Amino acid sequence: MPAKLSERIGTHVRAARHRAGLTQAQVAQAIHVPALVFSRLERGRLLPSVPTLVALGGVLRVSVDFILSGKALKVHAPDGAGQ
Repeated sequence: MPAKLSERIGTHVRAARHRAGLTQAQVAQAIHVPALVFSRLERGRLLPSVPTLVALGGVLRVSVDFILSGKALKVHAPDGAGQ
């Protein structure tokens, strides 16, 4: 059975936080939530609000798409771009 959305988000946030070299406390402070709340989010026990998702993306330097899916958003250049 697929993991719940909250668990997938937590896994992706944890991976991005580790890549960024930040602690849970640092991220929690940067997004203005208590450390306990961020810990619950990262463990998949809490779904973040949309503003929190956006703040996490900024702090962790990843797209909201990555936080939700674990995959980077692919942006396609318009036809004729780069010619």
